[in-house]
Amino acid sequence: MDAHTLPALRPAPFPRRGTRPGRAEIHFHILPGVDDGPRDLDESIHLACLACLDGTVTVVATPHVRGDFVADVADLPDRVREVREALTEEGIELQVLLGAELGHDMVGLLDGAELELLAQGPPGARWLLLETPFTGIDWEFTAAARELREHGFSCVLAHPERAVGVLDDGCAAFAAEIAEGSVAQINAGSLDGRHGIDARRAGFALIERSPCVISSDAHGRRRVPSLSAGLRSAIAQGVRHDVAHRMVDDGPRALLRDGLKLPRAARAA
Repeated sequence: MDAHTLPALRPAPFPRRGTRPGRAEIHFHILPGVDDGPRDLDESIHLACLACLDGTVTVVATPHVRGDFVADVADLPDRVREVREALTEEGIELQVLLGAELGHDMVGLLDGAELELLAQGPPGARWLLLETPFTGIDWEFTAAARELREHGFSCVLAHPERAVGVLDDGCAAFAAEIAEGSVAQINAGSLDGRHGIDARRAGFALIERSPCVISSDAHGRRRVPSLSAGLRSAIAQGVRHDVAHRMVDDGPRALLRDGLKLPRAARAA
């Protein structure tokens, strides 16, 4: 799937009520005790229940893989397995996939097999969720994104609306990443104001500029699943109903199902 022709984000007939399949969350901190997400397994189960109530059937577990949290990814499969088994025991029907919110400081430290472990999408269209620094999109971040592309991975940019200066110079730094084939993931909490007025303004500005998907970036009891809240906020702000639903409902599923292909120039390189 090419970033600029993301099928789930193209205009399409609005489906009848009740015809949409369950939602997918591509940015969701559900693993207990590994980062600033759930403190224990009970809190992970609580998050899973809330996600199901919000219409979600699949979440990608995205622990912070960066120097100050998870630097060794070897035990992440076992941690995901622990959560899956707990959900099964509780009768909670939520699929949990292994992924990461990858810090740009870790890109050069992980080998190809470790990056592959954390990636989503089918062969030939694999992508990684790359954390946009709150301090802004700088040369270190763009270098890390370029390195991922050189390894054959496309990038989904985690919460770029929360980066300082993202709207500067006509969103130049952000636009450059989108031109390289990246897709933006906007936090639902930014759209409803929970991350502050600047993030809210930036979130809607970025939605106007490029194809985006919306995720909760859930972290535990202090930040719960919120796709429905994000959908309501987008529609209330004037985003067309079909576009809002594609950002929340169709786009994330398409990224997991079809992946995100690199632009031809990047593939040729």
